[in-house]
Amino acid sequence: MGAFDLVTNLTKEVLKSPRYLEALLVVVVFSATSVMLSYSVDHPVMLHLFYVPVVLTGFFRGAYRARLMSLLCILTATTVFLPSFNEAAAGGVPLGPVFAFMLWAATLVLIAVIVGTLSDGWRESIDKLRVAHEKDVLTDALTGVANRRAFEYELNRRLTEWNRDQTPFCLVLLDIDHFKKFNDRYGHQAGDAVLEAVAKVLKEAVRETDLVARHGGEEFGVVVSGASVEKVKNIAERARSLIESSRFPHRGLMLRVTVSLGVAQIQAGEDLTSLVQRADTALYCSKEAGRNCVHFHDGKTCLHFGEGMATDVMDPAKKTTSESFDVYTDETTGLPTQKVFLEEFRRRTLEAHRHSSELAVAIISIDGLLQEEDPDAQTQKNLLATIGRLSGSVLRETDLIARYDGNCLSVLLPATSLESALIPMQRLSSDSAKYSDFQYPSLSYSVSIGLVEVMTAEPPGSALQRVEAALAASIAAGGNSLYVHDGTACQLAGANDLVGEAV
Repeated sequence: MGAFDLVTNLTKEVLKSPRYLEALLVVVVFSATSVMLSYSVDHPVMLHLFYVPVVLTGFFRGAYRARLMSLLCILTATTVFLPSFNEAAAGGVPLGPVFAFMLWAATLVLIAVIVGTLSDGWRESIDKLRVAHEKDVLTDALTGVANRRAFEYELNRRLTEWNRDQTPFCLVLLDIDHFKKFNDRYGHQAGDAVLEAVAKVLKEAVRETDLVARHGGEEFGVVVSGASVEKVKNIAERARSLIESSRFPHRGLMLRVTVSLGVAQIQAGEDLTSLVQRADTALYCSKEAGRNCVHFHDGKTCLHFGEGMATDVMDPAKKTTSESFDVYTDETTGLPTQKVFLEEFRRRTLEAHRHSSELAVAIISIDGLLQEEDPDAQTQKNLLATIGRLSGSVLRETDLIARYDGNCLSVLLPATSLESALIPMQRLSSDSAKYSDFQYPSLSYSVSIGLVEVMTAEPPGSALQRVEAALAASIAAGGNSLYVHDGTACQLAGANDLVGEAV
């Protein structure tokens, strides 16, 4: 029973390690050859015994090892049949066994190649699946950096190194300033685009050996090992500065954000909970100091570091909390402001002239929209926001929609001819007349639209005058219509069959 257990355990160990199995198969080949040499072999049927080690080697070790095993089998088999070959050459034996041997050798090599190649392909697929699985498990799907699980694993690994070898490491926590407000005003797609861009900037700011992870929501963490505190603080300040100066393109906009950072270094006898709390406290100090800055927790207190200064400090005495949002985002609709639109329009016009590309621009006015003095201001906001959403639903990612002025929205359509721009504008006109709001079920309205295509070498101001003239013609015609200006005069481009009742 003991011998049986020994053999069983040995077999399990051999199967666990392909190298042991390969060595065992080599022993089998030589053993089979020795047995065949001990007997008188006059027919190559015994050669089929060598298929077993070749197939097993190909399955477990791949094509290269299988070819080597087949060559070994051929060489050892040659020693067995060498006397028969000599007799055949002397004319004493028929040449049939020789040809059979050659056919067997070719078949053996072919089997080695086929089985080994299939095995290589299978193992490669398994490796790819394993790598993909590891990436899915440890990588944040949106940003492509490490996720929280990988972040915690790295912290534990660095803590083990610290306790064993006293290799210092630092933790940097980073939070995007006013990200919820940013999401509310620009939309979650813009927020996702900014998260991706910030992650990319972070990876460029740190060393290759450092780990960048999405800690949660709009918060990121960076684990820096083997660097002095001053170097880590410089890394954090460089990341802050790069993000502040970066512009992130999205749907024709050049978005910008700032970040607040907190830094802490592991200390003697400290655990990860304490380290994370200190880094989080430093991050909170950066938020309290006005955001867009770096603070370092030295174990007792938080110290400011770098040149970061608050760009949007919340002032209780003021109604607005961020001047940058007031400049670039309309409070009523959450759309970009006229300032953003005019800047993009000038830039796109110059690009269109430089590259001889097409550019269309439209202004949309809500027919009969309530004036500022109307007591139901909420209805006015609802109408503007609704038309903004409807406009966004018919436009492309590269198009820009913004609050233009009063009850007007503006649309910029790069690389679009007048004929192509008519399609979404006519659809918008139709959708607006048919739209029903669950908050205001009795409310119906329509839009007037002016549309032009920027002409060759035409200044932006001239194109704006033409589109405003087209809009004025649309309103003068009674609204609920689409007019274009072809450079000479305004023309009706299409009328709605569904006439909405102006508010």
